[in-house]
Amino acid sequence: MKALVGNALGSGFDFEYVDIAAPMGREVLVKGIEEGAEVLVGGEGHPSGFDAGYFVKTTVFVNVRNDMTFAQEEIFGPVLCVIVYDTEEEAIRIANDTKYGLHAFVSGSDIQRARRVASRMLAGRVPINGMLDDPDAPWGGFKYSGIGREFGRYGIEAFLETRAILE
Repeated sequence: MKALVGNALGSGFDFEYVDIAAPMGREVLVKGIEEGAEVLVGGEGHPSGFDAGYFVKTTVFVNVRNDMTFAQEEIFGPVLCVIVYDTEEEAIRIANDTKYGLHAFVSGSDIQRARRVASRMLAGRVPINGMLDDPDAPWGGFKYSGIGREFGRYGIEAFLETRAILE
């Protein structure tokens, strides 16, 4: 099975290249390599056909430690840092050991265990076994990833003026 990667404005693509809105995105990738992470797929440079802008290749890093700079940053791009763990508790500790908390992800064959782990993740959204979206589900982060919510009931409540009348 092949995945078709290309410009999201086209049709039929499975993945798209992402323009990381600032040079910092590239700098974080370079820093990861300097700190000892190994590039499994992708890496530095522009994707083929994208010579301008801040586009980066879909990249997977292995041999990543949680104290590495890019493991601690919110990288808005197609970048995955693989961090190995031994126990469920260690995995949760690693996942929550960041100042950010916009999105997390849990994958597993034991759905009860996956739900238990997801409930302990300090992130605004935690899909289990897939990148699901529900327009009625709130969107927003924890910690430095922001406060407040968009979408669903919680998003609408941000535009309401709640009043208490007391006697």
